[in-house]
Parts: sequence; C-alpha cells; structure tokens
Amino acid sequence: IESSSSATTSSNGNLRPKKAVVELPVRVDFVGGWSDTPPWSLERPGCVLNMAISLEGRLPVGATTEATEDHHGVLIEDDADRKVYIDDLSSISCPFKEDDPFRLVKSALIVTGILGHEMLSTSGLKIRTWANVPRGSGLGTSSILAAAVVKCLFQLMEDDGGDDNVARAVLVVEQIMGTGGGWQDQIGGLYPGIKCTQSFPGQPLRLQVVPLLASPQLIQELEQRLLVVFTGQVRLAHRVLEKVVTRYLRRDSLLISSIRRLAELARAGREALMNGEVDELGGIMLEAWGLHQELDPFCSNRLVDELFALADPYCCGYKLVGAGGGGFALLLARSPGHAVDLRRALRDSAAGLDVTVYDWNVAVPLPR
Repeated sequence: IESSSSATTSSNGNLRPKKAVVELPVRVDFVGGWSDTPPWSLERPGCVLNMAISLEGRLPVGATTEATEDHHGVLIEDDADRKVYIDDLSSISCPFKEDDPFRLVKSALIVTGILGHEMLSTSGLKIRTWANVPRGSGLGTSSILAAAVVKCLFQLMEDDGGDDNVARAVLVVEQIMGTGGGWQDQIGGLYPGIKCTQSFPGQPLRLQVVPLLASPQLIQELEQRLLVVFTGQVRLAHRVLEKVVTRYLRRDSLLISSIRRLAELARAGREALMNGEVDELGGIMLEAWGLHQELDPFCSNRLVDELFALADPYCCGYKLVGAGGGGFALLLARSPGHAVDLRRALRDSAAGLDVTVYDWNVAVPLPR
C-alpha cells in the first residue's frame, strides 16, 4: 500500500502546488460478507475475514490529487479518458445522478470538506483516478477507489488521513452516492494483509480490525494454492443488496440465521489460518458459498456452476468474491500441485470456459 505527497514553494511563498498519490490493493473475502452491510451492521454485530492483494504485480487502484495554480476550480479525470472541469464549486452538491461517472469523486469532495478549505481560494484542484480491474469484479473496487480519493484529499489538507478515519468517511461517501455498501471493501483495501474485522452497532459504527500475523510459510502456501480467477461476467452489487435488505427488513428468519452463521464462520476461518489449517479454510469457504446462494439464488449461474464443477476435483474450497453473480472467483486447491493442474485444466477446458487466471500476491505492510 503506497502513499506519498509532495509540496513545492511558489513565488509568493506558499506551498503550492501540492500533490498526493495513493495506490491501494483490492480485497478478496474468504467469508463474512453481508454481515458488514446496513441495516444488519447498524443493528447486529458483524465479522468478515478478508485479504488485500495485488494483481499482476501491481496495486491496481489509485488516485492522485494536486493543488494547481493553472486554474481555479476542480478538474476530474479517470482512466477511461473522461474528464470534467467544474469552475463553480457550489454546483457540487448531492443528490447525484446514477449515471454521473464522477459522482464518487464529487461525493468525496463533499465528505472531506475540502470544498470549503482555504486552499481552494487561491488554487485549483486536479484529481485523477484509475482502477486496473474489470468492471463488476466483486473485488470492492468502488469502495477502495473512494478510499484512495478520500485519503489523497485528506493528505492535501494535512488532515487525519489515518485508515480508521478514511474508512468511516467512505461509508458516508457511499451513502451520498446511494450505493449503500458495507464496510468490508474499504477495510480490505486500506489495511494490508489478512485481517478479521468485527463491527459493533452504534452511532458511529465501531470497527475492530485484527490483522492476522501470518507466517511467511502460510503466505507462501496461500499464494501457491489459491487461484484468483475472473469469470468474465459482471454484476452490480447494489442490485443484489436491495433484495437482501428487503428480506432483512421483513425479518426473514432464514436470512438472519444465514448471515449470523457467515459471521461465525469468519471467526472460525481466522482460527483455521492462525493454526495453519488451509484445508479447513477451504471447507469454510464451501459452507459460505452455500449460504450466499441461500441469501441470493441468483449469485450463481450456469457458467459459474460449470467453473466450480471443473474445479471441484482439484479444490478443497471455492466461492465467488463479493456479492457474487459474476466477477472474480477464489479456487483453493488441495495442494500446490493441484493448483498447477487446475490452472492447466482451465486453460485447456473442453467446456470452453472463457475465464482468466490472475497472478496475485498478498499485499503485506511496507517496511518502515
């Protein structure tokens, strides 16, 4: 997880322009998703076991913010070469249209309070964002991108850019955006490595992030045995979220028991990894996948079923990440040798599965 900022002195003696850069990993969730989302998390404890990872040797999500003397206003650019220049800062107000490609950055501008900062009375602001992962990946990209933007803006203002503060701000950003997500995505990307995070209801929501002190041997075993696979299908999580929330508000007893069990399994998964029991984690992933299908019958489909059927002889566990329905899958092989064989089987699949296996690594803390 990389973060940097720089400042230069301008002709009038002020520190201008000033630039901040934040690059973040994506997250894969082993178990516990849904227990982090409102309204569950507002009323009941939640627990998620997830992991920050790099893809193809790089941190895939990031943002840069720069205070510039070139203009007075906000220039926003993304990695699709879309850009917008806003000279009237008072026009940045919610609600935003759902099809506004810049509503995430605009929401972050509001939540961080930078629009009222004295810096913008003498300089403009340039913001650029990128996410080098497929859309609808299930890797928490939207929340993690929001975290990168928020962290950049806090650094620019020399405000509290600590992970706890950023994570809380992202919750507000997502409420303004109307996506209504939980807390696990930004926690998964902001905090390095593997962690088991518990939430406790209240105002504000209280989060307890417990890093797993994974040995180099455990990390190596996971990196050798776990395949991170893009299914080639996308699905937007907030559509699924609406259905699950409706069932929860009706106090659906099966849904409540399923989410409670997912939170229990997150704690069990943490214990398994602490004891180096990777096979046990596989069994937990399988049970979690079954519970996800109970919560949302459409979280799987024919292609996903075919993928898991092909993987089953090689694996002790598998599931889709995030809300499911497409995006990325985790395939936990029975051994490093089984992982090699599975990778070959996916490449040579007679079923014509058009999936992509990504190289990945655990995103561990940078040495201080």
